[in-house]
Amino acid sequence: MIKPSLSDFSDFVEKPKPVIIKSKIDIQKEQTMYMNIILVLIVGLGIFYLYYRKKNLDKQKKEAKEKINKFDDYMNDYLIHTMLEQQNNNISY
Repeated sequence: MIKPSLSDFSDFVEKPKPVIIKSKIDIQKEQTMYMNIILVLIVGLGIFYLYYRKKNLDKQKKEAKEKINKFDDYMNDYLIHTMLEQQNNNISY
């Protein structure tokens, strides 16, 4: 027959993890590391933006010229149309 034995319940309780106290120098090193990472990301995004802008510059200029030409044609047609209407109105009087 097996006799029950008392067990030590302190073996089953999780021991708290030791708190590591960081010095001011360690905290500053972590902050500078994060700041450097953020700065590298900002510079990288800026370089990507400039590259994308340079890549599409010719396309944007071409589209702008087309829009200006279409607007100029529209204005010329409108002016011709209004001048013809004025002439027709003057003749009919």
